[in-house]
Amino acid sequence: MITIYCFSGSGHSLAVSKELAKLLDCEIRPIDNKTATEDAAVVVFPVYCQNIPKPVKRFLKGLEAKHVALIATYGKISYGNVLYEAQKLLRGQVIAGAYIPMGHTFLDGDCEFDTTHLLPIVNRIKAPQRVVIPKTAKNPLANIFPGLRSRIGVKIKKEDNCYSCGLCETNCPVGAIRNGRIHSQCIRCLRCVTNCPQKALQYKNGRILDIYLKSYCKEEYVLYL
Repeated sequence: MITIYCFSGSGHSLAVSKELAKLLDCEIRPIDNKTATEDAAVVVFPVYCQNIPKPVKRFLKGLEAKHVALIATYGKISYGNVLYEAQKLLRGQVIAGAYIPMGHTFLDGDCEFDTTHLLPIVNRIKAPQRVVIPKTAKNPLANIFPGLRSRIGVKIKKEDNCYSCGLCETNCPVGAIRNGRIHSQCIRCLRCVTNCPQKALQYKNGRILDIYLKSYCKEEYVLYL
C-alpha cells in the first residue's frame, strides 16, 4: 500500500500531491507531526529558506516505511540541500527524489507545473529500487536563524473583518496563532492567510526580501531515480 504524506501551506505541495494521488490511485494524508507506519510512502513538502520545515523534520524522524519517495517543491530560487538532509532523517530506503519548481509562497499563488516529470517517479514507486540522493549547493547562511529571518522578512497582519472563527488556530501546523495574532513560533507557511474565509489575514514582504525575490526565475526539475 502506498500513502502520500503532504505538508502544504499555500497549496503548492498539495497540488503536486493531488496529481500523484491520481496517478498512483492512493490517498493523501496531512503531515501532522505524528508517526506513521507504511509499506511505501511518498512525502511531499516545500522548501523554506533552503531548509526542511520543522513539522516535516519531526515527521520524517518518526516515519516507519520500507520505501520512501521524497518530493520537495521550491519557489524557483533555490532548493538548497533539503532532499539529502531529508534522506539522512529516514529509517527506510529512499527510492526516488525530486525537486519541483512552483510559484513562490511570498510572490504568487501559481500552482501550475509540468506533470510529465511525475511519471518517472510513479514508475519507480511501482518498481522500487534504492537511490542515493547526493549533496547539492546550499547557501552557508541558510542555517542561521531561518525562522527569525522569515518572520523579519514577512509580516502577517489581522484585519478588522476578522470574526474570530478560530480556523487559523485550528489549521496552524505549529500552534503559532491565537485569535488571529501570530507569535514567535510562526514558520510563515501562510496556511492561515490562504485558508482564512474572510481574507482577514494579510501578509507583506519586507524590502530586503523583495530585493532577494527578484532572483525568482529558476525553472529546474531535478529527479533522482
